[in-house]
Amino acid sequence: MGSDPWSIFEDLASDFLGWARAWKERTGKKVIGHLLPDVPEELIHASGAMPLALEGASVSVGRAQEAMPGYTCSHALGILELGLSGELDFLDGLIIPYVCDTTRNLYHTWSNRFPSKAHYFLRLPKRIDHPGAREYLREELKRLAGFLGGVTGKTPTEEDLEKSLALYSESRKILRRAYSLHRERPTTWTLRRLSSLLASAMRSPREEHLLWMRSLPWEEPGSPCSHGERVPIYLRGKVWNPPQVVDALDELGFTVVGEELVVGLRSILDGGEEGEDPWGRLVSRFFSLPLYPGYHKEPKAAMDEFLSRVKRTGASGVIFLNPKFCEAAWFDTPDFQKALEKEGIPSLVLEGSARGLSMGQIRVRLEAFRETFGGELP
Repeated sequence: MGSDPWSIFEDLASDFLGWARAWKERTGKKVIGHLLPDVPEELIHASGAMPLALEGASVSVGRAQEAMPGYTCSHALGILELGLSGELDFLDGLIIPYVCDTTRNLYHTWSNRFPSKAHYFLRLPKRIDHPGAREYLREELKRLAGFLGGVTGKTPTEEDLEKSLALYSESRKILRRAYSLHRERPTTWTLRRLSSLLASAMRSPREEHLLWMRSLPWEEPGSPCSHGERVPIYLRGKVWNPPQVVDALDELGFTVVGEELVVGLRSILDGGEEGEDPWGRLVSRFFSLPLYPGYHKEPKAAMDEFLSRVKRTGASGVIFLNPKFCEAAWFDTPDFQKALEKEGIPSLVLEGSARGLSMGQIRVRLEAFRETFGGELP
């Protein structure tokens, strides 16, 4: 790993497709890609394959626009672009979760363009508060297990799943500790380092990632920052888009004390209940996570829960990283902003997309938002 214990995480996160391809060639093991959010990594792992989280938001698109409408979100267009360009040819399978009309369209387009490649449409429940939603998801996960067994030759048993659940629970526990250290020592455990740590966890064998994390300076005291030097903020969004937003938040003196990004804290929360069987723990975790845009819940309940999560963190402000052309995210945002305003919590909405605001424009808006909290910029 070299003298810098952070380098493996940063290098892997910056070229995760190249790393996964090389890992497959070296080990001969299978790699199954999945789109975000809410594809159970443990189930893929229990089938004997490495789960590989895929993002398309920062991919420059060309050919994909010939197959899907131009108003499609960058995440879906980018994934299709990677497929059409051959970047995903090494995958043994692909799982696309149903969270919105765009992901459904992407699945049908993928089926049409790549009919011979193994792929699965994970039909997640849309009405979270429906009385039959839990049992429905349980059966859908078992169907997914059957698909995985057809790809890898190993249909996960309950014993396999128990082992994978234990592994991922341990990994998430350590990653949550990293989040705590970011809140305590944000100039040492920077958001850049934290995002690389989480991104690499979702794109490497979790057993190896655990070993790498043991080399990090967990006990190094660092330099705690006073509250006057940093502004605690809460984030809501999908992915870091553009990726440079991470560096801008670090440089402008923001500390992320809570967030709901599917590549962030939301991805490492545990929610399985003691005493449940492994399938039940997977189901319970899904329903315990912060509501993702595109899932349906009584609007006031969704708004009240969001506001409660923000207030529990002690955040001074909220930043929405909304993907361009994501109707679900933009549908919720006005109500959430009004609720925050009533509580005296300022918020900022940034439209993330390769076809949206430039990073220069985003930085100017972040600087202006930072100034509303007073104090000197770092």
